Amino acid sequence: MNTSKDVLQSSLFQTVASLAFESIMVTEATADHKNSVIIYVNQAFSNLTGYSADEVIGKTPGLLQGPETESGVKERLSEDLKNNRTFHGTTINYRKDGSAFTIEWKIAPVMDGDKTTHYVAVQRAID
Repeated sequence: MNTSKDVLQSSLFQTVASLAFESIMVTEATADHKNSVIIYVNQAFSNLTGYSADEVIGKTPGLLQGPETESGVKERLSEDLKNNRTFHGTTINYRKDGSAFTIEWKIAPVMDGDKTTHYVAVQRAID
């Protein structure tokens, strides 16, 4: 069985993620489907948000949220993840410098049997 570290360091994953035009984030799933911890971001994520990988690994994606991040969207995200559904939505997120931007993103659960192990998020600015 491959560990998430093995998969993230595989040449296939690294090639796909580095070639992607959009931001990619991978988080480890938690039992309550909340507060997943970031284990990987690609360069497009850093270009979009201003955060380096070292600054976000081990933190939650909530660090991108702020006063204009819509609570209804966050609730729908939580419901979709809890029910192993792919989420697709838009909201306001914040860069490292505090500037707001409209984000469109999809998050899909990664399953091992009937257990969610990770979430993969693809994000882009739409403003």
